[in-house]
Amino acid sequence: MINKNRVDKRTGFNGMELLSIIYEFNSRNITKQYQALALVLEELREKGIFEIRRYEDLEFSEKNHVNDFFKREIADKLKIHEFLPEQKTMSNLNFLLCGKDKNYTIPVPNDMNRIIETGIPNTFVMLGDLIYANMADITTGLDIEQVYVYRVTYDKNKKYDFLDPNMGDSEYLEKMTDYVNNRGPRKITRVEFYSPEHKGRSFFAGLFGLSKKSVYAIPGPLDLKFLDKLFKRYKNQSKLIFPSFQGLEWKPSQNIFEYLNRKSLLVQYPYDSFDVFLNFLRTAVNDSRTTAIQMTIYRTEKNSQVVKLLKEAAAKGIEVKTVVELRARFDEDHNLDVAEELKQAGCKVYYGDRLNKVHAKICLVRQGKSKGYVQIGTGNYNAVTAKVFSDISFYTHNQRYVNDAVKFFEELEGKGNTGFELLVTSPNDLKRMILRKIKKSTQDYLRDGKAEVFMKVNGLTDVDVINGIYRAARLGLPFRLIVRGPCSLKLGICGEKEDIVVKSIVGELLEHSRIYSFTYGNGSTETWISSADLMTRNLDRRVEIAVPIVESQPKKQMSKIIKMYLRDSANSYYLTKDGEYFKSKKFIDFSAQQTWLRRIKWKKYI
Repeated sequence: MINKNRVDKRTGFNGMELLSIIYEFNSRNITKQYQALALVLEELREKGIFEIRRYEDLEFSEKNHVNDFFKREIADKLKIHEFLPEQKTMSNLNFLLCGKDKNYTIPVPNDMNRIIETGIPNTFVMLGDLIYANMADITTGLDIEQVYVYRVTYDKNKKYDFLDPNMGDSEYLEKMTDYVNNRGPRKITRVEFYSPEHKGRSFFAGLFGLSKKSVYAIPGPLDLKFLDKLFKRYKNQSKLIFPSFQGLEWKPSQNIFEYLNRKSLLVQYPYDSFDVFLNFLRTAVNDSRTTAIQMTIYRTEKNSQVVKLLKEAAAKGIEVKTVVELRARFDEDHNLDVAEELKQAGCKVYYGDRLNKVHAKICLVRQGKSKGYVQIGTGNYNAVTAKVFSDISFYTHNQRYVNDAVKFFEELEGKGNTGFELLVTSPNDLKRMILRKIKKSTQDYLRDGKAEVFMKVNGLTDVDVINGIYRAARLGLPFRLIVRGPCSLKLGICGEKEDIVVKSIVGELLEHSRIYSFTYGNGSTETWISSADLMTRNLDRRVEIAVPIVESQPKKQMSKIIKMYLRDSANSYYLTKDGEYFKSKKFIDFSAQQTWLRRIKWKKYI
């Protein structure tokens, strides 16, 4: 943006203005982050769990212990190179050695443990601190005046600039493979360096040819991913972590298709196990009446049971059609492997829309031309993330959903579409549907003063949707919004009638479900689940699905789920007019997540 003198159409800011705002925002967050780190480490030390100490504060015996370890395990792995700013470093920890006439760099291998035992139980020193203390031994013969620790972040978000709507499968595969193989680090987007005094930004900006707004002075250890190692080391201490749980599984004696023949099913991961979906798919594979299985694949785990079941289905002669999205960011390589594995097993693999990522989550089991079962969800078919992501999964034999699912897959295969009865999809209709429902709620509110809108998403950044909310809020329509991540909506600009509450729920589990609910003046409510967040990329540049829950029992379940989220106070952070978040303090806090987790103990099966 800076190089091309572009202005951001959503904010009206140019590149330098945006970079300044980003720098100020990130700097505040970094300060909060390291303050929190200091408090946590102090509490862990006081409770005798573990302690991270500075090298200079170690006892004589400890220094001998870590210095011996340095000489034995570390010294030979550290290589000194002449510093060249254009030379890319993939290390997350680097030393910059500044001499009179020449600078040098030491990239620390990423596989080195960042925390070193001192010889006293549960006492550690940071790797960077240990290297710094032994720097004189490493740099013998070099005239070094100043030493810094730094990290460089590169842009790896390369555009898919080869896409063409008329591109055939083989050409698309070739281009995607070439893209993955040649997507290396690009331009530097950020430099971080350790500096308790916040000095040196101008020096590093000049060194790398960057704006100072892209250089951050960090008041503590760089790259806090080292904390993962500490978590893994101490995660068996039950008083430090949330207790483990097992989501409810499907009752083994109950055939899920026979159940769906009577009524639809709505489950919520991870309180209900992802095994429910695996049971659904396994039942399809083992049912002699199954003629075809169709599903979308966006992100799966390695050695996926879903992929294995699809291969098993193909081996049994069932027609398996999968839409594998190759452009799942940074999972492209894995998805290329998944696509090839499915093809080798006899599955038909489609790559969907060439211009719009297929992000929809839908699986259709067909038993003959018209009969079938369909699953539609808000989360990926990933057994690992399903244990920690909160998502909704809806299963049904209802012919209206089945017919729409058939049409959806036909459209992805390029056969056209005569229109859906229930489903709404992007990039064409989903945004229009949401704006239309907001407008209808507004009209009902103005007539009888009783309408309301609830939305739960991971991000709310689309300008059209936000403006639609503003228009309705100026007239008094109440909005209750749960936005876990980025929220571009501002409070306090819609006048005295504004009634908008925005909160983010951050707890033990990652909130991932997308729910839209519209209550009208006559007391009726429409509740939808979707794969789409209210972000421009989802609504304008992806193939997404939203579906209304029309049957009474699942609809009641959704109503209860929404009420639980609205009631939550323990994990809720509320947005203020100045764009900050605060946590309301109540005498008795209520947690939606912990309530659902406790309820698992009351039942054995779904």
